[in-house]
Amino acid sequence: MLKFLFCENRYGFVMDLFRHVGLLRSFLMVAREGNVTAAAEKLGISQPALTRSIRRLEDETGFRLFDRHTRGVTPTIYGKALLRHAQLIDTECRFASSELEALRSGHRGQIKIGGGPFWGAALLPRAVARLHSLLPKLQVNLQIGVNNVLHPKLLDGELDLVVSAAPRDLSQFPEHFRFTRITTIRSQMFVREGHPILAQERIRYEDLANYPWIMYQQDPEIIERVATLLKDLGVNPPRIAIKASSLMAVLELLRSGDFLACLAAPILGVVQDVGIRPVPIDREIWSFPAGITYHRAIEQSTPFELLRQMLTDEVTKLGLDRTEQR
Repeated sequence: MLKFLFCENRYGFVMDLFRHVGLLRSFLMVAREGNVTAAAEKLGISQPALTRSIRRLEDETGFRLFDRHTRGVTPTIYGKALLRHAQLIDTECRFASSELEALRSGHRGQIKIGGGPFWGAALLPRAVARLHSLLPKLQVNLQIGVNNVLHPKLLDGELDLVVSAAPRDLSQFPEHFRFTRITTIRSQMFVREGHPILAQERIRYEDLANYPWIMYQQDPEIIERVATLLKDLGVNPPRIAIKASSLMAVLELLRSGDFLACLAAPILGVVQDVGIRPVPIDREIWSFPAGITYHRAIEQSTPFELLRQMLTDEVTKLGLDRTEQR
């Protein structure tokens, strides 16, 4: 029977599961896929072999970990409890393996990075390119998206860190996640060069609702912030004409029509000469802390420390305030 070891420390209790890492990885794959056959294919083993592994883990824990149904499997209340710890153990073991390999033959291994739209436009790729030049054996998996897409992947162990706006409520994350603040980013409205709204000596707030809007990635937080601003200004909500999943598509659409969009204000310093201009209004839409949300297992690793410094350097080059806090 697996033993629970209760510790008087900030992590509460930890489970003596390291001797069952292979079983835990089988368990994790089944939980992620929701189907034993699909999980077996991903693991490259037979379905009966995987079923035996899950049954063995259930025997070890003394609990039924999955409910079986016609469409697949779902974790039981015990499976959900184990899942949180299994994700932590799997990440810790993967980074321990990478660290040992680094000591033996130079920095190898893999780091899985998520990046928000602003960071993914140029700052994060530039930092990753510099990281690769120093650690050419390190494999980097880079995904760009918004927080409501990337943060669940971070929690599920699909990503090791996310470079973006700070989580709305970090207290809702498990204790083994951290946030390092690098800067504060202000949002701003943008239009194309020559847009009729720029010809006005003073912007009429009602025009902000009269022109069509483009929203990036169907980001509900941005939509909410813009709608709140226009409401405070006494005008109608934004008329959203286009929702795009590509930041470059948003910029091209802005350049090509009489649209408005809300983007990170420093975007012009990142993507230059794209033919867009900020809308000069005297009201702030949204300012937010930005930096790195990450799994604590990587905090002392060389790749993480190098990436953090390189991102800080890129922020400095843009002239943004550096407000690094942990």
